[in-house]
Amino acid sequence: MMIATFNLETARNGDVYRAARLAMLTQQVMRHIERTDASAQKVEQVLATLAEANALVRR
Repeated sequence: MMIATFNLETARNGDVYRAARLAMLTQQVMRHIERTDASAQKVEQVLATLAEANALVRR
């Protein structure tokens, strides 16, 4: 088990800090990917609706 240090220089360059920062960044990237995917699905749905509407107008 690693014990955190009170020395800020050591803490910022230490393994615990790097691991925690990596975990936070990974979660942030995952949230962005999920939001982007949700937005892309909405765009696909709207485009499908638009294509149907255009098909009805052309008849």
